[in-house]
Amino acid sequence: MGHDPRLTGADQNRVAITGASGFVGAQLVDRFEHAGWSVTRFTRAAGEGAGGTVRFRLADEVNPDDFRSRRIAALVHCAYDFGPVTWSDIRRVNVEGSRRLMAAARAGGVETMVVISTISAFAGCRSLYGRAKLEIEAAAADAGAFVVRPGLVYGDVPTPVGGMFGSLMKSVRAPLVPLIDGGVHPQYLVHVDDLFGLVSRLCAGDLGEPAGPIVAASSRAWPMRELLRELARRQRRAPRFIGVPWQAVWAGLKLAELARLRLGYRSDSVVSLVHQDPRPDFGSLSELGVGVRDFSGR
Repeated sequence: MGHDPRLTGADQNRVAITGASGFVGAQLVDRFEHAGWSVTRFTRAAGEGAGGTVRFRLADEVNPDDFRSRRIAALVHCAYDFGPVTWSDIRRVNVEGSRRLMAAARAGGVETMVVISTISAFAGCRSLYGRAKLEIEAAAADAGAFVVRPGLVYGDVPTPVGGMFGSLMKSVRAPLVPLIDGGVHPQYLVHVDDLFGLVSRLCAGDLGEPAGPIVAASSRAWPMRELLRELARRQRRAPRFIGVPWQAVWAGLKLAELARLRLGYRSDSVVSLVHQDPRPDFGSLSELGVGVRDFSGR
């Protein structure tokens, strides 16, 4: 996937990022800009950055000229719409929307595409989120894009804390913290700077051609209970933990969703937590010569 000879050196530092108002997308935008890239935000949110903003929803058609007119060389696709809850709507919005986006990017002259998937996507995964990401990965492979499967993304102070990691940070500030199945299920973490290092090198063409999904996370498994204890310790908190069967949590969240209540955590996330990839493949990082720090080594 060589650089287009029609693009100048400055053009090769032009990147579009979808989902730019989400936690991961916003953090990548900030780091790309600090590294000297011109960033175009593809987002629902209003506002202008150095590279401008394109109004974007996964359910909508995408104009190739949005890329061509800005001479964008690379696309980082972070966007995912959690609004749809039925499988047919999830596929229509997220899978087909991602397929349209990548086709438009290619038609608009984009050389390199990086699709941000999830460590919850693997053969045999049960969550709708993981299954949708798997189909998006297949579309990415057809389009010649790189696929990155990040673990739980975290950052350091003063990085604004958001996403799932931010929710976990907030949860341990309560005096009583429920733990699904007693907190035995593991989490694999990746620092946002390490994720950016990988993604930016892919965008710059430093790491060769796409060769299957790249699991971006430290190989150290943190059982949820141990992780929450560490997050509480770092905030000088000492909550009490109580185990709750995952089926009860899933059922309660599912009932809330049927009642159209938004609780900030989805029943499908419980499925992702309980039914994880039993053997994540961290070998692709070492093959690329990319390292990630351990959470405890900050």
